[in-house]
Amino acid sequence: MPTDPLTAVADELYGLLPDEFTAMRNDRAHEVRGDDRELASRIQELRRPSPAGWLVNQLVRHRAGHLDAILDVGAELRDAQDELDADALSRLTKQRRQLIAAILRDAGELAEELGNPVRGPVLDEVAQTLQAGMSDATAADAMRSGRLVRALAAVGLEVDVDGAVAGGPALTAATGARRAGGSKARASEASESSEASAAADVAAREARERAEQRTEMAAAALKELDGRVDEHRKWIADITSERDQLEGRLRTVESELADAERKLRSVARERDRAARALELASAAAEQTRDALR
Repeated sequence: MPTDPLTAVADELYGLLPDEFTAMRNDRAHEVRGDDRELASRIQELRRPSPAGWLVNQLVRHRAGHLDAILDVGAELRDAQDELDADALSRLTKQRRQLIAAILRDAGELAEELGNPVRGPVLDEVAQTLQAGMSDATAADAMRSGRLVRALAAVGLEVDVDGAVAGGPALTAATGARRAGGSKARASEASESSEASAAADVAAREARERAEQRTEMAAAALKELDGRVDEHRKWIADITSERDQLEGRLRTVESELADAERKLRSVARERDRAARALELASAAAEQTRDALR
């Protein structure tokens, strides 16, 4: 549990829906302003997370096991890159692609469950952030904080996390040591041309794998949308059929109504004639009674 007051407030805020963030942040700042104006000011400076940042924060809270599995594979990938282990790189890269595809599907469903559905570009940024967390230990710590303000992006093997985490630093001492060690190792490897060539091959393989992953994501999105288009077409066909049936029934009812109105007019005329006949018969009967008196 966080002991720093700002971190505690940030943990609460970055677990909220985006639309709830600003009002709750302002409330929390107002609550502490009387006792700690500096803390209130720091709370007020907390920024609403981007859609991708929000969704990664929710994965931390609701899908921690899945996220840890991806970040653990990322750590193994970094070790394999440092050791130039081609077999391990091939195996782990395939595993990473499968895990990311799975968690992206889960992320979309989670956003729906939480009442804040997202679109494809947001999931692309989530995928980018996952890639960054797998390629850099500092980025992995930033993701695990659950307080991301924005998406992360890897540039080569480095990720800029400055200002990406709200409510306190996400870089741990262990991460700093790993990052420093990794930088030294890469500097040493770069000094030998054969190792530099192998690293270039790895980078090319990584780029190819990312392109394949984007293709798979786009194909999956297209397949889903094709299914939705088919569903809506069937819906329209059903409604059109129902409308045609109702229009046919309406024409039948209108014809029956016209027949009933014609019959009513005929019966009304007969009734009028019967009424006049009754009136004449009554008059004749009255005259007959008068004559007999």
